[in-house]
Amino acid sequence: MDLQWMLLLMVLVCSEAQDVTEVKAELGQNLTLTCSFNLTGIYWYMEVHHKLRAIIGRSYSPTSSTICSPDFESKYLISENRLVVKDVSAEDFRRYFCGRKISGSIVYGDTFRLVSGRKI
Repeated sequence: MDLQWMLLLMVLVCSEAQDVTEVKAELGQNLTLTCSFNLTGIYWYMEVHHKLRAIIGRSYSPTSSTICSPDFESKYLISENRLVVKDVSAEDFRRYFCGRKISGSIVYGDTFRLVSGRKI
């Protein structure tokens, strides 16, 4: 991903979600994360560095969503309140966040920490 584009996508966030759901994934598999907000208009973010988040995209309706970077289009799929991480790689082991906009501000719902399901 182009560094300038990534910097445009980064969002500094001061609040942390209370609970973190650990999700185990195997390399090469597709993995679905489901936000507890059971509606459309869900924003998905990933942590790129401590408290720095990049927006992945958002859902608009059950059949319409936007991925915010061309580099992300082959990696992620957003449908309603779900984010699919395609072909999981080691760089995907990070935190993911879902939220929705309320009164002009993003309110975060769930935090997922994607970890390797491989036994050591």
